[in-house]
Amino acid sequence: MCPSAQPADLITVLRGRVWCPVQGDLDAVAIRGGLVIAVDAAALALADTPGAAVVEVGDGILIPAFGDGHAHPVFAGLQAHGPHISDAGSVAEVVAQVARWAAEHPHEPWIRGASYDPALAPDGLFDARWLDEAVPDRPVVLRAADYHTVWVNTMALHLAGIDASTPAPPLGEIARRADGTPLGTLREWGAVDLVLDVAGPHPLDVRVRALEEATTHLASLGITWVQDAWVEADDVEAYLAASAQKRLHTAVDLALYADPR
Repeated sequence: MCPSAQPADLITVLRGRVWCPVQGDLDAVAIRGGLVIAVDAAALALADTPGAAVVEVGDGILIPAFGDGHAHPVFAGLQAHGPHISDAGSVAEVVAQVARWAAEHPHEPWIRGASYDPALAPDGLFDARWLDEAVPDRPVVLRAADYHTVWVNTMALHLAGIDASTPAPPLGEIARRADGTPLGTLREWGAVDLVLDVAGPHPLDVRVRALEEATTHLASLGITWVQDAWVEADDVEAYLAASAQKRLHTAVDLALYADPR
């Protein structure tokens, strides 16, 4: 059991090789109620306190946990809830994975996935018709690994009202064919949001599960704090729900998105 999960009045002494970024090498750390209350000789003295728990570091070394100042736990967690395309080595592999996932989830109104390699097509330009071969009758939206670009099928373009007459959006690009019709690649949020706003957010339970899975993975790597570097209102809702349900496994700061427009 980790010290922070133990009774608030119990003292736990971690004894052995300890490195502190402020004081350097130490011999011990004492913790009570999730807080460090003593280090080095003072911590060793607390090891004899009645009821104190002593944990030997042994051949290892105790260091502060890691933090990540720029992370996207919601995006990362949601990747597991769509076609698995991040390891695809070709456009054909991406299309096959999308087709397979769509067949396995016939009632999903939108097929959403991430994060394909934008280098799989020349100049990062992906054609909606390639995805039409996999799913012609439901909208498909795939995020590129850079998360600033999406590749969509013809149905998604239609539902978003994107056609040859759609003006170039501010802060975004609609890639077009020679005749002016949209190709299927949208870059930056002025263009990307034309589709994402129509798709709407994932159901709340899916977003909460995504946060649980992402923060569980982060904690398993020793990362106990992250900053979500892009948070909007729907994300705040998911974080509040996950927190209330005790399904967040790291501390998270939320950087709220400010649209320059």
